[in-house]
Amino acid sequence: MNPLLPQLAEFLSGRTQWVIDLWIRAVARQPDIESADNLTYQQLIDHLPLLFRDLAERLNSGGQEHAASEIEHAHSHGRHRWHQGYKLEEIIREATLIRRIVLLDCLDDFAGRRPDFDTPARAEAATVIEKFFSDMLVESAQEFADEQQKDLGASEQNLQAILDSALDSIIVIGEDGRVWEWNPAAERMFGYERAEAVGEELAQLIIPVQLRDRHRQGLGHYLATGEGPLLGKRIEVPAIRADGSELLVELAIAPYRVRGEALFTAYLRDITGRAQNEARRVAQYAVATLISGQGSLAEIGPQILETIGSSGPWVFGAFWIINDERQLVCHSTWQTSGRELEQFQADTETLTFSPGEGLPARVIASRKPAWIADVTVEPGFRRWEVARKSGLHGALLFPLLAPSGVNGVIELLSDSVPAPDEDLLRLVGALGIEIGLYIERKRSEEELRRQKEAAEEANQAKDRFLAALSHELRTPLNPVLMWACATAQDKTLDDDMKEGLRMVCRNVEMEARLIDDLLDLTRIARGKLQLNLQPCDAGALLQHALDIVRSQLTGKNLHASIDLQASNHEIMADATRIEQVFWNLLKNANKFTPENGEIVVRSYDAAPGVLAFEISDSGRGIDPALMPKLFTAFEQGIGGGGGLGLGLAICKAIVQMHGGKIYAANKPDGPGAVFTIELIAVADRGVDAPLGSRAEAVPWRTLRILIVEDHGHTAAVMSSLLKREGHDVLSAPTVREALDILRSRKLDLLVSDLGLPDGNGFEVMRELAKISDAKGIAVSGYGMDEDIQRSSDAGFSAHLTKPINVQELQETIQRVTSET
Repeated sequence: MNPLLPQLAEFLSGRTQWVIDLWIRAVARQPDIESADNLTYQQLIDHLPLLFRDLAERLNSGGQEHAASEIEHAHSHGRHRWHQGYKLEEIIREATLIRRIVLLDCLDDFAGRRPDFDTPARAEAATVIEKFFSDMLVESAQEFADEQQKDLGASEQNLQAILDSALDSIIVIGEDGRVWEWNPAAERMFGYERAEAVGEELAQLIIPVQLRDRHRQGLGHYLATGEGPLLGKRIEVPAIRADGSELLVELAIAPYRVRGEALFTAYLRDITGRAQNEARRVAQYAVATLISGQGSLAEIGPQILETIGSSGPWVFGAFWIINDERQLVCHSTWQTSGRELEQFQADTETLTFSPGEGLPARVIASRKPAWIADVTVEPGFRRWEVARKSGLHGALLFPLLAPSGVNGVIELLSDSVPAPDEDLLRLVGALGIEIGLYIERKRSEEELRRQKEAAEEANQAKDRFLAALSHELRTPLNPVLMWACATAQDKTLDDDMKEGLRMVCRNVEMEARLIDDLLDLTRIARGKLQLNLQPCDAGALLQHALDIVRSQLTGKNLHASIDLQASNHEIMADATRIEQVFWNLLKNANKFTPENGEIVVRSYDAAPGVLAFEISDSGRGIDPALMPKLFTAFEQGIGGGGGLGLGLAICKAIVQMHGGKIYAANKPDGPGAVFTIELIAVADRGVDAPLGSRAEAVPWRTLRILIVEDHGHTAAVMSSLLKREGHDVLSAPTVREALDILRSRKLDLLVSDLGLPDGNGFEVMRELAKISDAKGIAVSGYGMDEDIQRSSDAGFSAHLTKPINVQELQETIQRVTSET
């Protein structure tokens, strides 16, 4: 006797409750098997301790049938008898499940504890256990037969019920691989009658062709060595039915010996449905993951097809999308590997369905999935002939739904004729909604992207237009301003002429300011407005702005008073921009105040660290309907006397960029409007002008200057004025002529327009930088930040925006040429 059998007996004696727990969990995991009623179920639980005691005695006796201890116990206490009301088929079914737990789980556990419990020892133990349970079930059948007052033949019939009542397929094969036993469950599962299966080789019946050689080799290996890698384990393997269809089964094999011959009992359960449900669940999760990401339809469309197609019997898939013309076109396709479906794929990809045409139109109209048994005979399937040649038959089509309607259809085809599957129809119905919503979301995103691009293009076109308009307006103003400002300095002219020339200069500068307003609005909208912050005196800036508009106030006989009561006027700001704010507000007050009216300007401490300026007028006030949009670009009050309506919008943007606030209201005690600005004050350090505003005097010297300008009047005026200052001046209207001069003459300074007939001033500056350390000043009608940056990148030391006055040009020349 194998010495391990008594040790196994002792091991099993202590595993009664463990087996009961496994048995209960196994029943719970198999909802397709109804557990026994309370009576039978409880009897088995009560009987298991006695059953395991008898099994231990059987193992201790080396497998001898009805060991002496069993017989003695039966004489003393009588054999166990089932109570009235039990059902033999339930006893058989549950005892069979307990036997599987003992043969697989218990022996696995014992083998893990005893390495010397090798394959031959396990096979010997399995034979004893198989025989013990067979004896027990035969005795139970005999008992049942006795109770029913049946003869010995009835007990043999009830013994057959062990196989007949099992819901799992039970197949017994011999050493030659041929079938010995084939229970009714196997008949139902594989489609062979018992008489057809018994005596046939199992490999030819249910094992797929590609696995048959492996099965035969494994059987031969076991017979030669007593070892088998699959024995005593639960595995999942494919199998085939009598009709050639494939299924997935859970398989457990238990070997034992009868009269010296090896037999194998195989327990098989059809898990095709379970595996299919799991594959569908995985596919649904994978599709949800795909459409929740940021991938485009072009990227994930084929992945969606592959994910859904791989979860079922499908070999080909097509993703149809409704285009802008309401036609149904193929967006992407998928096919399983190993199939030659190129022609069907090509025909699919070139096919277009008009509204209401073909099989997809029926799906779109019904808004429900459609199950097609055979597309080769289906009316409306235009690819039926190539489908027949490709071996395609069954099909499933489902719509991609969204609130706005159907966005497309997904089509799946199989080389078989699968039976309708209601669960699958429900699944693809849900997937169709998810994918349809994804397509609608992507289309909305695409439309928003197109609208954004169109808006950006429109903004860029507007910016280009404004820049071009600025250039075209500034260029003719440039010689006028330079000549007028320079001539006004002529001491031989009478006072009226000088004042007239100064009036020309002011009006040209005002026109330039209007152009600047347009460009500033563009800078603000694009977030390109830059501030040059430095300590400055806000009161001085206000006085300077008032001086600029004083002549306009005088022309309307307006009385302007200023009362600066704030304790500290020092701020950290861009002086030019803050002065621009004051200038716009004063100009606005002048515009809306009638002749002989009054403008009052005052400052005060609004709060600790907050400096406030108030500019009020005696005009008609602000229309209440205009008040909510007063600081919106291009909005103007009635009777304003012209203008672009940009000043207040620019003021608000500049003040807010400085961390301040601006308000507007009507006077509470009379006609007129009040504008209030609040700015952040800084510690008073006695600053009364922006830092850097007083340039240190530098020695004057004669310069060799090249002017490159294709506008004749500008070139003539600029050349004349610079020569009057004592400089040596040369002129060139083109890049080519400019390059000839700078290569032949030594220069101190280049003053170049950027837009030239045969190129641009950047080329001239780059060439100059290669051969000389002379400085360059760019002159252009384009004054956007990017224009100034391009000038700097090309090597220019300064960028002047037309129109420029003589003083500005002289100061810039002095600053640039004094730099080391």
